[in-house]
Amino acid sequence: MNKFRGKAIVVVINPAQARIAEDAGAAGVIPVDSITEVMVTNEGAARSTDLNTINNVMDRVVIPVIGRVRVGHVMEAKAMEFAKVTCIEENELLNPITTKYNQAFPLKFRFKDGPNGTDGYEHTVDKACIDKQPFKVPFLCGAADLGEALQQIRSGASMIRTKITTSEDTHDVSKTFEIVRRIFDEIEQLSLEDEVGLYSRQATYNVDFELIQMVAQEKRLPVPFFAAGGIFMPIDAAMLMSLGCNGIIVCSRAFKTLDPESRISDIVSAIKHYREPARLARMIERTGGYGPKPKPTG
Repeated sequence: MNKFRGKAIVVVINPAQARIAEDAGAAGVIPVDSITEVMVTNEGAARSTDLNTINNVMDRVVIPVIGRVRVGHVMEAKAMEFAKVTCIEENELLNPITTKYNQAFPLKFRFKDGPNGTDGYEHTVDKACIDKQPFKVPFLCGAADLGEALQQIRSGASMIRTKITTSEDTHDVSKTFEIVRRIFDEIEQLSLEDEVGLYSRQATYNVDFELIQMVAQEKRLPVPFFAAGGIFMPIDAAMLMSLGCNGIIVCSRAFKTLDPESRISDIVSAIKHYREPARLARMIERTGGYGPKPKPTG
């Protein structure tokens, strides 16, 4: 999954959008049949992307295609692997499968210590994610904090993204920034712990000590970490990269701008050149908010 580092992955709803994303420089696409709210309204539940959609997108582009499945749904994941997707994403917005009969890995985690000695927050995961070990294709999984990220890596995830609480199109990007800062704050806290503290964290996170120690020493996750959720502005992509993210998942809202290909191209450029203020300034001037400013008439 290192091939995605420093790149953009774009959520698309049809092959035409996938081609636009590819032409704009995206490193991969995540096909969906429709945004979550529409799927729930029309079908009563949000499920895995239809394989016909996946196959049609794969016929149209040569960049990697990521298949989206429900959390814990092994059969959907096997179908995606059979379809020869490059990667499988377990997506929390889709209706999860949590029965004790599926081949799943339980996630149970609670953490109350906030950064800098504050009371922090409490986050509990009581779902079942797919055991990735039997699969040959890598997995992309969401996390809301360091503990959940480590649990996902323990279950076999090859890539982590920020967790999304609402539809990608309506998700507040400030929540994405909040999760990114939280995870990096927790990594910084971990790096300051002595050996006794690291063993205490191991008990809290319920993962191998070697994983805890590696993150503490290297001050980063051992797999690529992407920001996702409500991201369709180049300047937001640049800011998230500056915070330490390895790449960006662009929401399909980018296709609602006046010039989607230019918008995605600018995001790709912002990811690559986020340390160059002059380039970013030109992008801000060009985007002018929700989309490129229309030419004056008359």
